[in-house]
Amino acid sequence: MRVNKILNNKIWDTVCDDPDCDLLSVELKPEVRKILLKIAYEFIQSLDTKVPFVDIIFTGSMANYNYGDQSDIDLHILYDFNEVNDDQDLVKQFMDAKRRIWNSTHNLKVYGHDVELYPQDSKEPHHSTGVFSVLKNKWEIFPKRSEPTVDEKNVSKKTDDLMNRIDSLTSIQNKITGLKNLKDKIMKMRRLGLEREGEFSEENLVFKNLRNSGYIGKLNDIIKSEYDDSLSLV
Repeated sequence: MRVNKILNNKIWDTVCDDPDCDLLSVELKPEVRKILLKIAYEFIQSLDTKVPFVDIIFTGSMANYNYGDQSDIDLHILYDFNEVNDDQDLVKQFMDAKRRIWNSTHNLKVYGHDVELYPQDSKEPHHSTGVFSVLKNKWEIFPKRSEPTVDEKNVSKKTDDLMNRIDSLTSIQNKITGLKNLKDKIMKMRRLGLEREGEFSEENLVFKNLRNSGYIGKLNDIIKSEYDDSLSLV
């Protein structure tokens, strides 16, 4: 896991030369903020809901020091899910479905980095150590540069194990159940890791390895293909 000395200078403007200068002097580049707001508003319109959003935030590794060449720009649209509908499970399913459709049908990039949108309940706690309000154009949580203690061998071992499980599941019958269970396991693993230790948790690093190597996309593609086959006559 690489920890950079400064925030990504394609995305952020630093008004002093010292990498350790106060983060109050680090601002989102105007053209980046403009396009992120445009993307967010397009997504908001696609939801077709009259409930106003609470905030638009930029979080994740690109709002922190642990970014890499394949890091996504995580753009979260905050809603009060209680205002959308009393049935919270229904709201979450609706938002997740809209998110998947949007992200799978758009290939949006900012200076080479994919933009991933997430509708999020405003009451959900932030696990990232860097949160920037694109709407308000200010930091909500300043990222702090620190060298994490990471067991790289264990992260690599867990990543390889899950890759092998994904590969092996593609050759057995009744793939859908096995693949969905594995995907649920991976997502739960990541969520618990974020809640416990944040972005540098082993679970989150394993997830990022799987995503960056294409295995999360492969898993989603196989699930979709198997589901379509189960509803088709050939």
